[in-house]
Amino acid sequence: MTRQLTVTIITDTVCPWCYVGKKRFERAVTSFKLRPGFEDVEFKLTYQPFQLNPAQSKEGEDKIKMYERKFGKTRYEQMMGHLKQVGVAEGIQFSSGGMIGNSLDSHRLVKFAGLLADQKQDAVINRLYRAYFEEEKNIADSQVLVSIAESAGLDGAKVREMLAGDHLLKETQDAVDQVHASGVSGVPFFIVGDKFAVSGAQDPAAFEAVFERALGAV
Repeated sequence: MTRQLTVTIITDTVCPWCYVGKKRFERAVTSFKLRPGFEDVEFKLTYQPFQLNPAQSKEGEDKIKMYERKFGKTRYEQMMGHLKQVGVAEGIQFSSGGMIGNSLDSHRLVKFAGLLADQKQDAVINRLYRAYFEEEKNIADSQVLVSIAESAGLDGAKVREMLAGDHLLKETQDAVDQVHASGVSGVPFFIVGDKFAVSGAQDPAAFEAVFERALGAV
């Protein structure tokens, strides 16, 4: 009999450590399902939106200039150097160029995909990460979002119509507000089995230990 383990992933699509955390989570899932006694476990993923900077304009600004203003040039260069090293180990080629804009519409796309099928939502989030962090694309741009949606198997025309109007806008904003109100102050944040939390981009072993606890294996 198959056992299902629910995991809610709270993330911002412009958060680099969320991308790292997702990669490590995926490695943990693969490793965990290879362990004797856990081959039958199925993971059901859902996503909740978080915004690191909800005041960011939709038009966006130069990513490097924004981070240098926020952290200072020297500290930013140190942070980016470390992030790129971490990324290589996870199969991520972090690139710091491009624009950063408000992430709300990208979260709206993730929510839209979740209404279709779980695997579509997961595919969309992975493509958003890759587009923003590796391909220097502005994921606040509706045309970019339509292209990402199509690459994940969604109907581009329906996505374009959704983004052009207010569909799911209130629901997405409400979800952001609820996450912030719940006390989550940083991302990534993983809720496993509705009761166990993993905060940050932890190593796969940390995830696996929580998977066991959630399944009542210890």
